[in-house]
Amino acid sequence: MVLKNRYNNVSENFMRFLKNINVYFYFFIFSIVIVAAATLNNPYFFTEDDSQNEYLGFMRQYGESWRNWEIPFIAKNILVGSNAMVELQRAVFAPHNIVASLITSSNTLVTSTGVFFAVLDIFVLAVAGYIIGQSLGLKKNISVLLGFSLPANAMFLYQYAGPWWNAANGHALAMLSVASFFFLLKERSLRSYVFNFISVFLLLLSGWPHGFIGYLVIGVCSLAFVMRQNFKKNIALVVPTLCAGLCAVPVYSEFLYLRDFIVRPSGWDNLNNFLVPSLTQMLFAFSPTYFEHMNYFGGYRAVCVAFGFASVFCIFPVFFSKIKLNDPVLKILFTCSVVFLILCQMPSQSGMLRYSIRFLPFFTLMVNVISFYILDRFEIVVNKGRERAFFYFLIVSAIISYSICAFEFKNLLMADFFSLVLVLCVYLFFIKKQAIKTETSLPLFVVPLASVLIMFFTLSGVGEKYMYQIDLPKKLENLSNLNLSGSVMSFSGWGYHDAHELADINSSQFGYYDVKTANGYSPNGQKYIDQVLVHSLPHTLLDQNASLPQLTQQIPEFGNQCLLSMFGVSTIVLGNGNMLDAVKRCGFGRVLPGPRGMMYAMSQKTYSSSLAYASAPAVSVSKETNNTIKLAIPDEKNAITMVFSREFWPGYSAHGLACKVDVSGYRKMLLSVTVPPHCQGELTVSYFPKTWKYTLFSPLLGLILFGVFLWRERQQAGKPVSGL
Repeated sequence: MVLKNRYNNVSENFMRFLKNINVYFYFFIFSIVIVAAATLNNPYFFTEDDSQNEYLGFMRQYGESWRNWEIPFIAKNILVGSNAMVELQRAVFAPHNIVASLITSSNTLVTSTGVFFAVLDIFVLAVAGYIIGQSLGLKKNISVLLGFSLPANAMFLYQYAGPWWNAANGHALAMLSVASFFFLLKERSLRSYVFNFISVFLLLLSGWPHGFIGYLVIGVCSLAFVMRQNFKKNIALVVPTLCAGLCAVPVYSEFLYLRDFIVRPSGWDNLNNFLVPSLTQMLFAFSPTYFEHMNYFGGYRAVCVAFGFASVFCIFPVFFSKIKLNDPVLKILFTCSVVFLILCQMPSQSGMLRYSIRFLPFFTLMVNVISFYILDRFEIVVNKGRERAFFYFLIVSAIISYSICAFEFKNLLMADFFSLVLVLCVYLFFIKKQAIKTETSLPLFVVPLASVLIMFFTLSGVGEKYMYQIDLPKKLENLSNLNLSGSVMSFSGWGYHDAHELADINSSQFGYYDVKTANGYSPNGQKYIDQVLVHSLPHTLLDQNASLPQLTQQIPEFGNQCLLSMFGVSTIVLGNGNMLDAVKRCGFGRVLPGPRGMMYAMSQKTYSSSLAYASAPAVSVSKETNNTIKLAIPDEKNAITMVFSREFWPGYSAHGLACKVDVSGYRKMLLSVTVPPHCQGELTVSYFPKTWKYTLFSPLLGLILFGVFLWRERQQAGKPVSGL
């Protein structure tokens, strides 16, 4: 009997999947169409700003590490931000990032990674919206429409999918986690518990704090209502999240342990309302063309992005629905909306969290869900009085929308007209005739798509106008004329929009071209290196006048070599000639002209590895990977001191010799190893997260507890748990 029930459950779920496969196909096509439309006028739509500054370079390095079957704890070719265990935003263990890093390292098409992420995230968001709708009991066509509407969001498309890949990935997984939680509220089964556990675990792997906080807000608000009905029964709803949290402990443990080495900005500061959405932006959630002045990148300015846009449909419940506010689901959704409204108005720097606008996609999620829930569940009432109020509101809102930024954008009048026509068409074809309650899924697909196309008509990517975007070539020119045996240290500042050579790029972009660099990218930094490599932004745009006086100092204990040599620098890109004489005194005598008044200064030294200095010349490196350095140590009567052009982090250790080897940080900046006298042989210096010997049991414990929980739930049910 048990086997028969299991067979029936499997058959039932398989048939349910087949019935929905056309929906998933629609979502996939929608993803392709959106990405194609976005990149038609701007191929770099999904590869802008931090996607170029940080992720491309590190992704290539991580991909090469994965292809060599090595976990990319360290990126040896990029100095600043090299430790992935403290750079949580890079999510090196997330499956989608592993695939993306392999894509990045295996081709020279700069935009391929961004396109992959965009298609994946749009599809995941659409599926999440559909599951949320089905879990709340909405009709299938309304659920599909909700699925189409979630990725048709200006904040996601412009601010996340292009410039901030980590935010786009984290937000998509947050929506999937929310969907899994609503599904769990609807159905207590093996598949719902497993779905919730996996989605939350993936969300935690993504390292996107705003996503997890948003998930917790929705979870806590929902539990606050359902717990009152049956606390004992509903407490089981939190178990998958707790077990997923246990499994994710090693991902965060090293970041917490190394807090004394990092300089993550923290505190409370409004920063002149930087990236704080206004209440009017949130009020105009129905308009894809409502633009405002705000403190954005580049200062207070008119921004041609409707950050508060949720869906064209969200205006209609206000005027044409007969709402019953005592509905229990609406109470939960309205409560969540109020919390997200408050979070959106928090200071720009709130503790370790930055930019309250990052909670705006959760507010628009609630607006969407509330709107479609009302349109599906409650009566649509159309009469002359309601129509009159609706048309008056539309006219006033159109005037306001146009007048705010009338002289900022040449296409604004046309865009506002398109937006107004779209709202009227939706009213006439879907609301007035009440076709939204009966219409099939496919025609509804047109409305979110039209909204997105109107947005693309007004602006083809924030990097084009507001943020940072350069056209990266497949290959850099003139590299053969430079000394690239060691690291490149660049003082060129921001990259050039039409990049051709080394002086035209910045941050971790060097890593994308497999050029070893002393630059990089890190929002956390390494406190002691940052004191020497002076910069004010995570982008590591080095201050030449503040950094080079320290870097050109001679170090008596290292034979009066300059500190530049300890960083293994073989080529310097100088922004100007101010420090040229000091650099020449450090052995950088060969100078070549660069673009825009810059110059390349090259060292006479060559480097075959990250070993920048050894007190015994006979020391040699036999093999080096991202995490490991193997050295041949000769027999010397004096202790051998070695300095490597790698950031120092606790977690580096040495083994292989019969004596005790000291591993420390030179000035706590660079990895340093000291071997006692008369101790020879093969020495292996490697990095492994220091906390993992205490935390690696945590994932196993989480899985065991989750397995026990599932077994107990099944026993209490008195029958096989449905789903598998």
